[in-house]
Amino acid sequence: MFREIKLSDKAWMDRCRLYALQEMTVVSFPAVYTWQSTFGLTIDGDSRFYVVRSEADKGYYYPVGETEACRDYVLSLLSGSLKLIYVPKQEIGWLESLGFTIKYEPDTSEYIYSSRSLAYLDSGSGSNYRVKIRHFSRDNEWHAKPLIFPGDEALLRAKTADLNGVFSHDAAEDYLALHCAAANPAEIGLSGVYVETGTHDWAFLLGYPSTGRIYDMSFVKYSPGISRNAVPVCISEMAKLICNTWPLVNLEDDLGIEGIRKMKKLYHPLCLLDSYTAVH
Repeated sequence: MFREIKLSDKAWMDRCRLYALQEMTVVSFPAVYTWQSTFGLTIDGDSRFYVVRSEADKGYYYPVGETEACRDYVLSLLSGSLKLIYVPKQEIGWLESLGFTIKYEPDTSEYIYSSRSLAYLDSGSGSNYRVKIRHFSRDNEWHAKPLIFPGDEALLRAKTADLNGVFSHDAAEDYLALHCAAANPAEIGLSGVYVETGTHDWAFLLGYPSTGRIYDMSFVKYSPGISRNAVPVCISEMAKLICNTWPLVNLEDDLGIEGIRKMKKLYHPLCLLDSYTAVH
């Protein structure tokens, strides 16, 4: 029986991801929990796996958990038409043997980077990234502090409230997810970094450990008066905090938006986590 995703589901979903060879952060608990209202996400499963149904996508996320349990669930759905999204690459051959048509989805593939490079500890992130950080420091006096939960909820909620009304109509869904994240950051498993300039403009980044080797940087938001070069500054400061624990950073997908795609490519990703859709 599909139902809403609850904070109490985190331990179960984290455990199921340990069994799965699925590193895409879009299927993780923090992503599914914070975006459930936006995309109409509901969840089902048992102790061996979970499956997310998306009203917005008119389909299911490929089940996450023990391989055989996930496959059994897919087989149980084959009585009618079926759309599976975020399909792991290793399951493509099996799905094709069942008659599924597979489509590569570049717009929802996720960008993976070296955390040391993003931490500005080597030149692997590319000159564009480094130049933007230098320009921000040239133009601003600024300082950064970690966001640690529990502890910094009041600051996060205050800055999230400041953004209400600043968002464009197209970004309303993004604000809904951010508001959900700010309501319970500790329970979701979030951490972050906060940057403030001498003129009291600010930016913050929120993220979470996606797997044992990948840290996901999920939200980057900033006040209207600050330079957008605050974005790579936040990324760099967060990378400095986590690079000794998580060697890789996921900066998520580009949604097919050319400006975001260009930026993420200029930051020199190591690879993409490829996204696939399967239709039967």
